[in-house]
Amino acid sequence: MKLQYMLRMICAALAVTSCAPMQPRLQEVLVPPERITQTGYSFVPLNEQGRLIAGRNPYQVSLVRRGENPDETFAIQATPIKLPTFKSREDMVRVIKEEQTKDTNPSRFKLEKHEVNAYFEKVAYCVRSHMVTKDNAAVKRSGKTGDMILEAMSLMCAHPKDRNVGVSVTYSHRYYPDQNDPKFMEKASRILNSVEFSEF
Repeated sequence: MKLQYMLRMICAALAVTSCAPMQPRLQEVLVPPERITQTGYSFVPLNEQGRLIAGRNPYQVSLVRRGENPDETFAIQATPIKLPTFKSREDMVRVIKEEQTKDTNPSRFKLEKHEVNAYFEKVAYCVRSHMVTKDNAAVKRSGKTGDMILEAMSLMCAHPKDRNVGVSVTYSHRYYPDQNDPKFMEKASRILNSVEFSEF
């Protein structure tokens, strides 16, 4: 899994809400939410009004919600990924962290925090990643200048049926400095802990 690819997916979803007046009306996620089932996995989104389905096919899904200011956005991205080769949980953590670090686009994102740890609550091979990046090219509705922060918590697991195929579920928040959500970690954990795996 490459960080640049993951950030590109997140930013594409966030750009949909930034340009919403030009887009067809997006379907809203039901409240209270139902489990979203994709090919090989499922998860439960947060119980929040205003979450929209920005894109969906049998394998991947993007959900977005606007925040209190026009440029603030929350997103949930879920997609299958091709995992690099690894020999153990520790090796998986090392490989994913190296790949994420190596593939950061320094012309747009400045990596301010990057923690990657083995996660033992799901299947045998899972990694949880927490990233905070400064985004100097965020798409904005307001026209306001200045960098924004993109914070993301991801769960990447080798599928129990095929260790070469992974599932990545990411919860992200884009905000201006000093406007972070104090419940970000709690909300992210709620989503990631709801991930379940099924047949391909």
